[in-house]
This record gives sequence, C-alpha cells and structure tokens, in this order.
Amino acid sequence: ARITAPTLPVPLAVGDPPAGLAPALRFPAPDGGGELWLAEGADPGPEMRAALAEHLTRIWRVQEERAAQAAELDQLRFHLAALQQVARTLAVVRGTDETERLVLDSVGEVFFAWWAALYRSEGSEYICRAVRSLRGESVAYAVPARVVHAIAPPGSPPAVPPADAQIRDHLPAGVAVIAPLEIAEGQAGLLILGRRMTEAPYEAHDLALLRALADSSAVALRNADLLDRLRAQATIDPLTGCHNRRGFDELLAVELSRAQRYGRPMCVVLLDIDHFKRINDDFGHEAGDHALQRIGRTVRHAFRTTDSACRYGGEEFALIFPETPKAETVKLAERLRQTIESLAPAEDAPRRMTASLGVAGYPGEGETAADLLRAGHRALYRAKTLGRNRVEVARAGAVAGETEIDAAADSPRRE
Repeated sequence: ARITAPTLPVPLAVGDPPAGLAPALRFPAPDGGGELWLAEGADPGPEMRAALAEHLTRIWRVQEERAAQAAELDQLRFHLAALQQVARTLAVVRGTDETERLVLDSVGEVFFAWWAALYRSEGSEYICRAVRSLRGESVAYAVPARVVHAIAPPGSPPAVPPADAQIRDHLPAGVAVIAPLEIAEGQAGLLILGRRMTEAPYEAHDLALLRALADSSAVALRNADLLDRLRAQATIDPLTGCHNRRGFDELLAVELSRAQRYGRPMCVVLLDIDHFKRINDDFGHEAGDHALQRIGRTVRHAFRTTDSACRYGGEEFALIFPETPKAETVKLAERLRQTIESLAPAEDAPRRMTASLGVAGYPGEGETAADLLRAGHRALYRAKTLGRNRVEVARAGAVAGETEIDAAADSPRRE
C-alpha cells in the first residue's frame, strides 16, 4: 500500500514503491485530495473502501488541528520571547529621551515594521517624540488630538485605521496600526507602526501582543518621566530655576572634559549681587527672594541654550560658556551686567540692583574645575574691591599690589 498527498512545499508519499500499485480511493487532504494505492487487482470492497476513506480523512483532520495548535504555540512562544525582550530592555529606568528611543526600537523590531513613530499628547495635539524609519519615511511633527481620538482614544485597544480615516492625511501612506498609550493622568501617547517587512497583515494575535507591549511601554515612560523630575529636583534650585551647586559641578566637569578632549576654549563667569544684604535688611527676606528670582530669570534667558546658569550659593551665580573664548565671554558678561543694572525697581524687589562679575577661562587659568573657580572668584573679588558693578578678568598670576586682594578672594565673604 502507498499513500500520496500534494502537500506543500513538498508532496507527501509514504509506503511501498509505486511499481505494481494502482490508485484505489481518494480522500480529503491538505492542499488537495490524497490517494490510497493498493496492489493492482486488489479490491477491498465497498464497505472497506468507505471505512478506509473515513479513517484517512479523520487522520488528516487531526493532523490539521495539530498543525494549527503548533502554529498557535509558536506564536505564543514568539509573543512571550518578545515580551521578555522588551521587559528586559525597559526594566532599567532611564531618562525620557532614551526610553522613548528604546520603546520605538523594541516595538519596531518585534513586528518587523518598516517604520514606527512615538507621539505624546501636548494640549490639543500629539507631538512626535521619536521616529524609527528604515526607508526614510517622514512623519508629521504634530497630529490633532481629535483626529487621533476618532480612531484610538486613550484606553482603547490598538486599531487598524480605515482607508478613509482622517488620520491618514497626517501620516505616511504605509500606516498600518495605531496603539494608544496611557502614560499618566492627563498624559497620553501613541505608537504608530507602518507596514511589515514580511508584508504580513496585523492579525488579532498581533494586536493583542501590541497592546501588551504598549502597556509595558507606558509604564516605562511613566517611570522615565518620574526619574527626570527627580533629577531636576536634585539639580535645580527651586527659588531661581537655575541649576544648583550640584548641577553646576556636574555641568562644569562635563564641559571642561569636552574642552580638554577637543582643544576648545571655555569660560566660567562668577556673578555676585552687590549689597544684597541691604535688600534683606531694608525690605525683608521676602523681597530678597524676589530679587534673587529676578536675577535668576535674567541669567537663565540672557544667552544661548548651550550656556548654563547656576545659583552657586546665596546671592552668587555662576555661568558656563562652552566653546567661547575669553574675549567674547567678557563681552557677554558686560552685557549681562548692563542688563541687571537696567532692571527697574518692582513692587516685589523695590530697589535697583547691580552685580559684580569675574571671568576665568580654559586654557589659561588652570586645568581643573577647582583652578577655574579659584581664578573666577579672585576676579570677582577684585571687581567688588575696585568699586563693584563691573567685570574683571582672571589673571594668570598675582602682580604687585594685588597679593592681598587675591589672598582675600580665597576667604569666606558675604558681600
């Protein structure tokens, strides 16, 4: 006897060689009908023929069920492996920017998507935060929230947008599926995936996996936001909005290391409010706090985004100017001095203010942060000793008549 079936990709043939055999009956089988071959002239009879056909049909039905269950098991294994991979990737709490990139890379790789984008809600729009594209697709920077909510409101499962969905007007033509993210109260997100490299559609089990990944991604983004807030609280002075001393030390170390590595100049400016104690004595500490806030806003918004403003302590501020020569820094410091001098008295800070500034730069005033700060403080103290409301530049070494001034610069002071 011999059984044959046109299965794909390789036809099935089991049993004796076909020589001397002939087809005896047909039965349903995958990819077409199968055949039972028996010795020529053998006649099993009608009853046996029917019983054989029924039995062989039942065997193939069981085989089809087993194959379907095996395929489903393979999908579940893949889903579990994908969830474990993403969980391992997102288990470590990182900053928001890095987490957004990891979320996008992980989800895009799991589904073999040609492109993927991550959006986060801001007011009446969803703003694009990260894009992963293997063919250079570009996505819109902003998508109206009403368009998003018409397809995938917060809390809903992933959805394949209909062909006439308005959101398609804001995304590349290959948009395939959209998954909303519930990051936190009042904070929503959106994962958008393009077509798959395998050209396979997003079926029900794919959408279920995407929902699980979206939930894990939302938790990771929530933790990243919390980490960023904690970092800001640890390095930002709550009164002035500038970096605090800890943040200043970290930034100075980074910028000095970069300047040394690439041979670029950098400068620090130490700023002290003149006669600040008199404001507290004459108007109270609340007025002094308002004065510090005004100075903090001024130094934060006076220069480039690459420059850093810090509250060094008390009424003293520090500024870091990466890749800026000393001569240019002196001009910037003088402009800042004039800006502070021009601030009109206000109800919450009822006295005009002036400031003294000291400038020190790399290379020239030392190779370490401590050397730069020491030189900057000497220049600052010189500005206060010579009449205040002025800018002084650090000098490579003390000269005659300045030994006492430079020595005093290393002593504690209040004004």
